[in-house]
Amino acid sequence: MRLNMKSTVTSLLNTTNSSLLLKFRTNPKHPAGWIAAARSEEDAGKILKARELIRKGCEECPTNEDVWIEACRLVNPDEAKGVIARGVKAIPDSVQLWIQAARLEHGAANKSRVLRMGLEKIPDSVRLWKALVELAANEDDAKLLLQRAVECCLLHVELWLALARLEKYDAARKLLNKAREKLPKERAIWIAVAKLEEAFGNTFMVGKIIERGIGALQREGVEIDREAWMKEAEAAEWAGSVWTCNAIISNTIGIGVEEEEDRKATWLADAEECKKRGSIETARAIYGCANAVFKSKKALQV
Repeated sequence: MRLNMKSTVTSLLNTTNSSLLLKFRTNPKHPAGWIAAARSEEDAGKILKARELIRKGCEECPTNEDVWIEACRLVNPDEAKGVIARGVKAIPDSVQLWIQAARLEHGAANKSRVLRMGLEKIPDSVRLWKALVELAANEDDAKLLLQRAVECCLLHVELWLALARLEKYDAARKLLNKAREKLPKERAIWIAVAKLEEAFGNTFMVGKIIERGIGALQREGVEIDREAWMKEAEAAEWAGSVWTCNAIISNTIGIGVEEEEDRKATWLADAEECKKRGSIETARAIYGCANAVFKSKKALQV
């Protein structure tokens, strides 16, 4: 049975390769055909022939990322930088090629230099900004980079949140308020505000922030997905933001569960699943909501 399965897979692969090779022979502008042809020679142990084929593939399909990446893989290591340099010259707005170019460099300074060159061509690339920030020597450098990244990528919430985490309390509050204005449909920003206040001891504000956030999101036409918010509650617990976890549960646990019997069964099932995942505080928050609703029933607890 295993031999038959292996034979079937091999046959399918050979059929696919044959099809690609046919396209390569009939249409030299078909990049997958060049890649298949080069790999076929590589598999046959003819690495020089493979390199020659992929070099021609780059000449015939200079605006295809995959061909350049394959060429970079096949050439001698000391030639890879030259190949990728020709690639980014041919496709200067290719994020994938700039990332590959940075990988080929040694040392954070050289990698950063290449990524900055890429950002000159593609200033709104979140992936390039994130890669550059990861190479920052310290928090101050990372903060400066993220400030510029946010200016270039106003609609990417992850960059706003990353910058907020590096700011001091007052600056972080101002930044998150600005982020809310730019991204009024992002629940992550409201949750980040709640976590910020909790971290600085303002626990009395946490519930109000989550409640306000849900109302604001609904006014923006955002559907409040109960399951998604429960996952946010668990994530808040794991991050150490227990008050935020509780606030999320108390404000979203009843959404979409109207009937009393449905509520009890659903909430108990939710709590049990949280316990299985080790989210004890989230489960405790669910039990707390259940006990508040079913006051005359037997108390539920973790």
